[in-house]
Amino acid sequence: MQRYMQTYNYPTYSNSGYLLKAGILGTIIGGSAALGMNLHKVKNNEMTMEQAITNSLAKGAGAGVATAVGAAAASAVSGGVMSAVVMAGAASSVVYLINSVGSSSSEKVKTVSKQTKQEKQEKTKNV
Repeated sequence: MQRYMQTYNYPTYSNSGYLLKAGILGTIIGGSAALGMNLHKVKNNEMTMEQAITNSLAKGAGAGVATAVGAAAASAVSGGVMSAVVMAGAASSVVYLINSVGSSSSEKVKTVSKQTKQEKQEKTKNV
């Protein structure tokens, strides 16, 4: 009497069409959520509508990339709760990385902007 182990083949969704759809969905959801929050800032005169739209598009794009990366990572594991945990971890890591790069870049831009203003003021004083 032999015993046979039954094996399961879990579907993997690493094809580009699936990842593209996941990224588009993430972009739409992330951008919509950001715009919803930014519209409150526009209403309170904390930002312009142009700034709100630009910020929302940027955050939506980041959410789309994070969703696609999360979907790719989740397809590498067997499914169930573990897939959800892997997807959340991968997507969170991408968002963290994007925010880290964005924060350091914006600080550099602010520093250069301050230096440029100071140089203009000094040139004006010297004239």
